[in-house]
Amino acid sequence: MTDLPFPLLSAPGRHPQASGGRLINTYVEKLSPTAGKPYSYPRVPGLKGFATTDGTNFRGGMQVGSLVYFVVDSTCYQVDANGGAATALTGTVPGTVPVIISRDNAATPNVVIVSPGDGAVLIDGTDVIDYPDSDVGQPNSVTYLKGVFVFTYGDGKTRNSDVNSTSINTLSVATAESKPDTLYRGIPLGNGQLLLVGSSSMEVWGGQNDTGYFFSYIATINRGIVGPYAIGGHEDGFGKGIFFVGDDFKVYTLNGYTPQAISTTDVDLAIEREPDKTLIRVGGFIANGHGFVTVQAPTWCWCYETDLGTWHERKSHLVEYWRGMFPFKAFDKWLCGDSKSGNLLQIDGQAQDELGDALRQRIETGPLGAFPQAVRINELNLYLTKGVGLADGSDPVQTDPDVEVSISRDGGQTWSNPRVIKLGRQSLTSGRKRASIWGQADVQGVRWRFDMSSNVPFSFLGADMAAEPLR
Repeated sequence: MTDLPFPLLSAPGRHPQASGGRLINTYVEKLSPTAGKPYSYPRVPGLKGFATTDGTNFRGGMQVGSLVYFVVDSTCYQVDANGGAATALTGTVPGTVPVIISRDNAATPNVVIVSPGDGAVLIDGTDVIDYPDSDVGQPNSVTYLKGVFVFTYGDGKTRNSDVNSTSINTLSVATAESKPDTLYRGIPLGNGQLLLVGSSSMEVWGGQNDTGYFFSYIATINRGIVGPYAIGGHEDGFGKGIFFVGDDFKVYTLNGYTPQAISTTDVDLAIEREPDKTLIRVGGFIANGHGFVTVQAPTWCWCYETDLGTWHERKSHLVEYWRGMFPFKAFDKWLCGDSKSGNLLQIDGQAQDELGDALRQRIETGPLGAFPQAVRINELNLYLTKGVGLADGSDPVQTDPDVEVSISRDGGQTWSNPRVIKLGRQSLTSGRKRASIWGQADVQGVRWRFDMSSNVPFSFLGADMAAEPLR
C-alpha cells in the first residue's frame, strides 16, 4: 500500500496536471506525535445567524461597550449580545462602499464612521450625525491610537483629533511624503506606533508631541497596498500580526519594519488576475484555536492558517467565494457580514454548514504514479473519523453521512463520477472504509478527490492506495 500525497496547502496550479493538490473548505491541523497520522484535515468553521436587518449591503461593524454597531446600505444598526433583529439608528451613513469604524476612550465613547470618499459621521446616542468639526474634511479612513482619532486623506495628509474628543486643531496635521502615492489607511501597530499605509509605500510614525501633529516620522517601508481594504490583522482580539496585499500582488506580514512574503504562486496569480484590485479585502478571525487570515475578492477567497503557515481555498454553497466579510470580535465571538444579505453572522468553529447551506469539504491529492509507466489501481483505503453519524440528526444526511470519492487517471485533466463510501452511523466505527477496482491510470499518474458535504463533525486523516506499474 502506498500513502496518498495529501497536500499541506492548496496548489491548483496553472494547469490541472501541474497541481500539487487542493484544499477547499478544509484546513490542516498538526496532531500529536503519537497520533496515527501527523495531520488531520477538518472542515473550516461554519456560519450561523446572529442579527438581522432589512438591508442588503453590509459595509462593516464594531463592538462598542455592550453594543455592536454595523452599517448596512446607508443605515447604521445596533444590536446587543443577544442578537436578533437589529435596531436602526436615525440619520444616514453616506456612500455605498465599505466603511471604517473607530471609537475613542471618552467616558461616553465617540464612535466615528468613515466612508472613504464620502466623509465622516458620528454616532450620537441613537442618531447618526455629521462629524461635529468641519475641519475633518473628507477623510478616507480613521483609527484610534494613544487617545486621539487619526484621519487619513488620499493626498497624503493625516490629521488627529484632540485627546478623547472630536475637536480638531487645524495645526494637528502632517503629510506622509516619502513617495507621491495615495494614502489609504492609518493602522495602529502593537508597539504603540502608527503605520500610514499608501499605494506605493508605508511610513511608521510614533512618539507623542505636545503641539502640532500628535506623532513624528520614524521610518519608511518601500511597499504599498493594492487598495484601502487590503490590510488587516490590527483588529481587537486577533493578535497574529499585520497582513496585507502588497503593490507587487503578493501577501505579506510585517516582521518589525520588514514585509515578509507568505503567499504562494497560486495566491499571487489570483491577485494579479483580479481586474479591480481596490476591491480586495483582508481580514482575520480565530476559531478552534487557529488564526485565519482571509484574502478575498468578489469571485474568490483564499485563507491563510497562521499556526502552520498553510493556505486553503474557501467557497460558499454554489459560489466561488466566501459569503463572510469584514470579520471582527464582539461578545467573545467572531462576527462578520453576509455578502448574500444585510445580516450579521457568527463564525462558529462547531458549525458544520453555513446557515443550513452545505459547506462542502474537498481534498484533491497530488499525482501518484510510476512515470513513465502506467499503473493499475487495485484498491483504496480511507483513514478518517468513522461513526460520525448523528442519531438524532437529519435523515439521511446527518444520520448516515458519506464521502464521495472520484479518481483522475490522467493527472487531473478529467475526473470520474464519484463513488459513495459511508462513514458509519453514530458510534459505529468498526470495519475498513475502502473501494476496489479503479482501473488503469496513464503515465501522468493518478489523483484522488474526496468530497464531504454532510454537516457532521468529521476529519480526513489520509488514505492508502494499492497499485502496480504496467509494462
